[in-house]
Amino acid sequence: MLGIARWLFTMIGGLVLGAGLVLHGQVALARYMRNEVENTFFLWRALGHATFAFQGGETRIALAMAEVPKEALKESDRAAWTLVIVGGLLALTGPCLRRGRGHGSPSVSAGADA
Repeated sequence: MLGIARWLFTMIGGLVLGAGLVLHGQVALARYMRNEVENTFFLWRALGHATFAFQGGETRIALAMAEVPKEALKESDRAAWTLVIVGGLLALTGPCLRRGRGHGSPSVSAGADA
């Protein structure tokens, strides 16, 4: 039973840790796109907004990411750090759980009877 708990803690911890890292990547990509749009000449930016339906997928996503409030990115970054920390703790808890009695070292008194 303890083996299943160890496996479960490690698996859930790894999943939560991975979700936090994915969220970190998404926030970093959103910040990069936001900076690229902000560094674009204002006339090209206005033209992109005016012809939004005719733009390619990457341009549409970049223009949409520029509209995301900075507070939302800050909260997402905080949530990502929380997921990484909690996931790391859970993943490290699994292997640290003690083993059952059957997996210990052999008893010294068992060899003395022979």
